[in-house]
Amino acid sequence: MKFVQVTSDNTAVLKSIVKEFRHQDITTEKALDFLTHPSIVCYACVEEEKAIGYIYAYRLPRMDNGHDIMQIYHLFVKEEHRRKGIGRTLMEMMLKYAETEQLHYVLLLTGTDFVPARRLYESLGGYNHPDFKETYYWYITGRPQP
Repeated sequence: MKFVQVTSDNTAVLKSIVKEFRHQDITTEKALDFLTHPSIVCYACVEEEKAIGYIYAYRLPRMDNGHDIMQIYHLFVKEEHRRKGIGRTLMEMMLKYAETEQLHYVLLLTGTDFVPARRLYESLGGYNHPDFKETYYWYITGRPQP
């Protein structure tokens, strides 16, 4: 098992993600279009050339002078590979990217019933905003002042 950043240099990994998790085939051109988009950040866990977990996010610019933010859009691990630390490692990789890039915060939306996922997010320091119960924030450059 290996963890990789999914870039235009390894489109086969994205094609495997789409095949394994979305049950679709995509062209190399589609993979390149996705991976060269400036807002996409993607990491995967691969075993025997197949994706067994992945995370991807959108880096979003702000209109004020603040640092960009990021929204984690997908985090999935195949059921038979859960509870092995894959989701945690993928989250840590994404949060490290945000820290390195000095993003203002990272947010993630999840369902109320996804208790194991919510425990993971909280164990990684995710702040469960009181007004948005299923939205977690990681304030990389500090929480905003009231």
